[in-house]
Amino acid sequence: MKSRPSAARRVSAARARAAIRWLRATPAGRTAWRLGETLVEIELVDRALALAAQIFTSVLPVIIAASAFSGWQPTTDTIRDQFGFDPAVLHAGDAATSSDRSLTAFGVVGLLMIILSGTSFARALGRVYGAVWRVPSMGPRDAWRWLTALLAVALSTALVEQTRDLTRIRVAGQPLALLGEIAVWTLVWAFAPFLLTKGALTGRVLWTTGVLTAVGLTAVHVVARLVLPRITAQAQRHFGPWGLAFTSVSWLFVMSVVIVGAAAIVKAVASDDTAVGHYLRHRAPATGA
Repeated sequence: MKSRPSAARRVSAARARAAIRWLRATPAGRTAWRLGETLVEIELVDRALALAAQIFTSVLPVIIAASAFSGWQPTTDTIRDQFGFDPAVLHAGDAATSSDRSLTAFGVVGLLMIILSGTSFARALGRVYGAVWRVPSMGPRDAWRWLTALLAVALSTALVEQTRDLTRIRVAGQPLALLGEIAVWTLVWAFAPFLLTKGALTGRVLWTTGVLTAVGLTAVHVVARLVLPRITAQAQRHFGPWGLAFTSVSWLFVMSVVIVGAAAIVKAVASDDTAVGHYLRHRAPATGA
């Protein structure tokens, strides 16, 4: 025979149901509830893990290749600043003294392969936005969108590093650098969902997603600049290249949670029956003569 639930359990269940009813009776509560449902539905952890792995295997090689072929110092600084290690440590001895001919040969074939395989990041990001906003996935005809999104994200990481030059300005340098970083991230993270949803989202949703993602990533990078070099140095000392890889992927997971979470938050707010939700859902009226 089934044992009946104890009185304590019945009281606890009744309180939980009452709390849920109270939560869903307020606009803020409904938004929080909808956000929780969205995060569970899109499988936040799995999406963020997949996206972090794709950044490590797709975007990072594009940045490293750009540094190797162009000699552009900001790309090297980007890797050191945002991923916590100097790419020079991955090339020692003879590997660092390869001939120009071998570098050129790799440049013709290898760079092309890196870029083409790198679109897997954009496809993973497109699946994230598709799951959040429930828009159809793209096919091979839209491959240019994947490539454009990949290059936009890769380029933005170098541009973010360039904003660090603003810190040389006395007094206002640090705030200007943070605002510059937020501006770069806002542009790329409003542009990426526009590309990968084929313009299905309103401009208000896109810009809100861009700003929220930018603020989150900037906060993560402020912390990264303080603690990540020390963490990766310790990981490399104890575990070698595996330590670098594990630490970098772990940090990229945090960044990916921000990217996925920002989209989910905007979706939850835009879906609510509030003035803000109504504002985000509707396109701005066209202005004309």
